Amino acid sequence: MPVNVTFVQFSDQLLTPHDLMRRYYREAYATMPGYVLPPHFMEIPYWIPVIAGLLPDEAYRKSVYIATDQEELVALGRDSPPGTAFLFSVMDTSLAYVRDFADRVDRPIVLGGYTDPLDFAHHPHVSYLAGLPHLPSVFPGARTSATQDYRLFTGMRCIPRFSLSSGCSFRCAFCTVPTTVTLTPEDRVLRDADALDPLSFELVFVDDKSFGEARNWRSLGDVGKRLAADHPDFAGFIVQTPPSLACRDGYLEEWREMGVRYIEFGLEICDDRWLKHLRKPFRMRHADRALELAAGLGIPVVPNLILGIPGADYTGTVEWITRNAAHIPAVNVSWLAVQHGNERGDLGLPARDRGNGDQQSDDKTWLSERDREHSWQAVHAVYEATVPGFRTDSPPTGTPVVPA
Repeated sequence: MPVNVTFVQFSDQLLTPHDLMRRYYREAYATMPGYVLPPHFMEIPYWIPVIAGLLPDEAYRKSVYIATDQEELVALGRDSPPGTAFLFSVMDTSLAYVRDFADRVDRPIVLGGYTDPLDFAHHPHVSYLAGLPHLPSVFPGARTSATQDYRLFTGMRCIPRFSLSSGCSFRCAFCTVPTTVTLTPEDRVLRDADALDPLSFELVFVDDKSFGEARNWRSLGDVGKRLAADHPDFAGFIVQTPPSLACRDGYLEEWREMGVRYIEFGLEICDDRWLKHLRKPFRMRHADRALELAAGLGIPVVPNLILGIPGADYTGTVEWITRNAAHIPAVNVSWLAVQHGNERGDLGLPARDRGNGDQQSDDKTWLSERDREHSWQAVHAVYEATVPGFRTDSPPTGTPVVPA
């Protein structure tokens, strides 16, 4: 008889019920053709279709549960048939909820993500996986390689992820991405595109960390043709890359021909001194040129920013985005974080205190009140610059109830 396996994903409605960021995205995305903001998360949690594809249907009966209330989640666990396995990908924002579930539910629990296994060492029913190659140790018969399985999200309107490669050879000081670039096997590229068939989408996010670096990037043209044949509403791709790659002769023109409709630049902070300190593979002259080229081709640019860098001055960042706001429909803001298991130590920052591992939290031990206030002023300014009329002073709508 198949084993019951439930993938649990915590909803943003539980983790961040008054999130300024989601309100900003709702207004920004309304002006960006093809962009979608699902009700519970920014995008389908990629770990779920990946693991679902590795668990054969004949051995495992799979389901997904989106947790919007902790007590309802605990009741689900307690009422589940004995032997039902619950899977979580743990981040700092969800750690307290998963720990509470493990304390109160005596069912097999399998964890991955950015958590310290020692946090659950006293729970004999909890298994921690350091990576997908270890999956067969807790799920006998699990495959070690397979195409993603999105059937648990059939019909969902979203922006799915697709990748031609993993890793990135650039060694940015804060980054957790492996520094070896690994290509998706050629015979799997189109199969991975076909795996998106259960979903409803207009845009696909290309998850290559520095698009254009891996030598197979031109395969994206074939992927676009495949998706367009099966999805009449398919409009194109979102890619992410450093401005220095986008500046290469002919790159942006060719990307536009292949269907690239938006481009994300990992700017982090618009200051050459800090870009050098963070070991970013570009300087602001590259960002200026890349934005000029993208604007000429009608490709909107979405900068990715990192707030909460200790001692940083974001005045230049606000000025650059405000000056170029006509070509920037949105910005992605994260807070500098150091997560368990990925501390390169390049910035010399502590990992396990307070919210130091949470990319959505400004609660960092290395930030003074002045640093925090300056960072928030920058957030408000870039939000208001890119979405005219957006107000950052609206009161919060609720407070998350976090298990003690």
